[in-house]
Amino acid sequence: MTLFWALISWAVMLPVLPIVYSLQKNECKPKKNLIAGVTLPYEAQEDGEVHALLEQYRKELKAVCLGMLAAVIPSLLFKSVGLFLTYYILWTIALAAVFLIPYIRCNRSLQKLKVERGWRQSRETPQVVTDLKAAAEEMRRPSLWWFLPPFLLSLVPLLFDRSIWGIWVLDAALVPVFYLCCRYLYRNRAEVVDEDSGRTLTLTRIRRYNWSKCWITLAWATGLFNLGLWLTLEHIWLCMAVILAYGSTGCITVIRIEFRVRRLQEKLTADSGRGYYVDGDDHWIWGMIYYNPNDARLTVNARVGVGSSLNMARRPAQIIMGLLLAVLLACPLCGVWMLGMERAPVELEITDTELTGSHFGRHWSVALADVAEIEVIETLPRLSRIMGTGMETACTGQFSSSQWGRVTLCIDPRVGPWLLVKQNDGELFLFGASEEGRTAETAAKLR
Repeated sequence: MTLFWALISWAVMLPVLPIVYSLQKNECKPKKNLIAGVTLPYEAQEDGEVHALLEQYRKELKAVCLGMLAAVIPSLLFKSVGLFLTYYILWTIALAAVFLIPYIRCNRSLQKLKVERGWRQSRETPQVVTDLKAAAEEMRRPSLWWFLPPFLLSLVPLLFDRSIWGIWVLDAALVPVFYLCCRYLYRNRAEVVDEDSGRTLTLTRIRRYNWSKCWITLAWATGLFNLGLWLTLEHIWLCMAVILAYGSTGCITVIRIEFRVRRLQEKLTADSGRGYYVDGDDHWIWGMIYYNPNDARLTVNARVGVGSSLNMARRPAQIIMGLLLAVLLACPLCGVWMLGMERAPVELEITDTELTGSHFGRHWSVALADVAEIEVIETLPRLSRIMGTGMETACTGQFSSSQWGRVTLCIDPRVGPWLLVKQNDGELFLFGASEEGRTAETAAKLR
């Protein structure tokens, strides 16, 4: 693992740190009568003790941010890709977890203060509050025609390149998923904050409009990404630029919309909380986990911003969350798996019927009857990975070069020479074993 690629990897991930910090810090601003996930009356916004708790929360957020930044430094010394990837994933998981600690501490302190000051609303309020006037308002849903063109655009590469058809199909499948996500939000109830129906309607329109805008933008970005990936597949730096542009577009779109909606919610509810207001704190654990057995809905609007939350009182939500946590906790195993790949040797075997290269349980074979030409290569040309593994100890899968075009590799790039095999149909394979002399011995048998 070179320092260059380590720095590139962190350059992609580190911008997430200030984003998460900004989102958590934004919880200090009152929106929809909420401060750090606690419903408070208007008078609490000027309360000295509330301000002191929020100031402590900000200090803890800064400490967490600096600690996570310092934790990056040890990984720059790793030489192993597998070890680096394991640390990288663990850091990412820790990032999501450690920022919750100051938030939960602040939320619990504010909840305690809320009870002491008598700010808690009566428990006799309805379990689920609905504004019937706002609910009766018809809101136009996004048309399928916004999503059909990017879906068709994303299928174009499939017409010309079937070698990695799985990638094209997977990317294209995201577009209808985005459409379904866009439509699903409209099933959620209106955003009731207080008895002002006009405010409820405006908040609901803002959320739904920006939610739709988010998914439409992601659909078009995905369609263009598939097309751009196909056009630049054999040019490594252009291909990386396309991937970076797609990732950046998605992140910037989601972040801008989230903060825009939060600003509007803050502005529109600045004078709320003087009379009656909705207090749903009893159904929000730590202000962020919705749990309401009396609500039949699986998903509800997130308390602030544009997102949605699962109702953890429902069994399907518990199953979904359990699966997500299982996947998240299993992610570090990818690094362990990569570590095993690094240490596994590349092997080369020849029988009476075929030539086979293998690495870490995967095999690439060429029937001897299909071999048109063989050539022993003493120096590797510049190769660009299309799909597969590209490590210092093993390169396997689809690659391209200006000299040969597309070629299937199963080599240890540290140990030469290498054997270039051309089939009768023109397909190229490059083999090379980790064992010294094994490739030359195999080439002699083929001749």
